[in-house]
Amino acid sequence: MESQVANEAVATLGDGALVLDKEETRSALEAYRNGEAWMRAGGTVRLSRHEAGILAERYGNEAAREMGLPEEAARRLVTIFESELYSAFERAHENLGGAPVEEEVEGAARRILESSRGFLDPRQQASLEEYLKHFGGPRDR
Repeated sequence: MESQVANEAVATLGDGALVLDKEETRSALEAYRNGEAWMRAGGTVRLSRHEAGILAERYGNEAAREMGLPEEAARRLVTIFESELYSAFERAHENLGGAPVEEEVEGAARRILESSRGFLDPRQQASLEEYLKHFGGPRDR
């Protein structure tokens, strides 16, 4: 039974996941029982939501600055980034081992671009599209 659980955990967590040996398990559990902070599932979801909000604000504002958007349009763009990133983080928690992060980012970028069509002019749309090509990639800005 123990090896079945370990195999399922590795399959769910993916390559690079390690199963603790008996001594490491004993040590980790002892640390937990002695008050070492561990993040539980609810805590990781709250942290992910917080992270999504921070990233949405950072990337949405960065894109708006690059595009020279007025304040109201910038707020609308940040709101779209928030919605898409919250949804991506939620899907990640609901479906562990689901779509790779790259696919989630690409999908979010497409939806952000589509959702912004109602208030951005064609030049701004083109600028946002260019920005989104690098969205989630290495930051050299």
